[in-house]
Amino acid sequence: MNKLLFTLFVIFSSASFQAAEIVAVAHPGEDLPHDKTVVWTPLFQAAWDDIHRGLGAPVKVDPPNALMDRFVHVEWKADAVMPRDHWKVWAGGATKELIEKANAEAARMTGEKKGPFQIEPKSNARIALGLLDRNLVFKKPLHRSVDAPLVFHAADGTNPRVRFFGTRLKASGGYGGVVSVLAYQAGSHALQIASDADDSAVLYLPEKPVSFIEACAKLREWRSKRLGGAYGSMQDPNLHEKDDVRIPMLKLENTTDFVPFLNSDRYFESGGPWRLYKAEQRLKFQLTEKGAKLHVEVEMGMEPFGAPQAPPTMIPRFFHYDRPFFVFLWRNGAEWPYFGAWIGNGAPMEEFKEQ
Repeated sequence: MNKLLFTLFVIFSSASFQAAEIVAVAHPGEDLPHDKTVVWTPLFQAAWDDIHRGLGAPVKVDPPNALMDRFVHVEWKADAVMPRDHWKVWAGGATKELIEKANAEAARMTGEKKGPFQIEPKSNARIALGLLDRNLVFKKPLHRSVDAPLVFHAADGTNPRVRFFGTRLKASGGYGGVVSVLAYQAGSHALQIASDADDSAVLYLPEKPVSFIEACAKLREWRSKRLGGAYGSMQDPNLHEKDDVRIPMLKLENTTDFVPFLNSDRYFESGGPWRLYKAEQRLKFQLTEKGAKLHVEVEMGMEPFGAPQAPPTMIPRFFHYDRPFFVFLWRNGAEWPYFGAWIGNGAPMEEFKEQ
């Protein structure tokens, strides 16, 4: 397993779900353990960018660190990628005033009584505190299955029976403008479910396992060029009355400390060396027939070294997310998503129990 990957064990009531692993990666180019569930969000990159602002270019990293190099060479526009008004990074000197300001503003964003940040003030240190809190509501809810399970064929060889939502037959025809088909190919497909704002949930079931960065490249291409097939055809960009959609209900939590993988000393044009003493990411994600809820907190600290009308016939299509797949949250027109998860096992799913 790549040393960047940090494991959190999530315990479910059913023995078949016990000791399932959820993993976080800090960069979308990292190799994924495809028999696990893996999460990624660029909020960590946004905090990384802001904590280093004003230091100039890095001139030396000792010892060499491939992950740090990946962060330095990322080119992106955070304001275009992250969900509007639902995220923020506070960065500067590690003072009591900055921490209190970040907690007060974070509490207003989430509606909680107090903010989440617990990092301590520290002289001569720099901090970046990041928050991403988005409740994405679908334009039109899909339908939750009550009487039947979805058998999920996990990459670890298990086949859990899980709760799912979706739509089928005549009901599918009523999702024009809500559910878009991005791709439908042999062994692979992708759907986009619109929210009531300017972002969507994007689901991609690849033919074979890929990285986040490869999945995003493929989806970026599909999102920029709409399918042009006739209504009811295999390349119809809309759901039609023969289509069948089945998506597992998801719920997961992960806390990861990235310091062990970012512990090289760094020298900048303005001086150094600097070393990270905190780089923690805490994440919660839920996907249901109504939409998606995402909450991410990042605490980062570093200090100087030392610290249309239907045709007569329709071809049925089956969008069953019953084996490992990706789920993303993505703003319209953005180059990158603001959240991604590879669902490689049943860890984030709800076991189906007979009524």
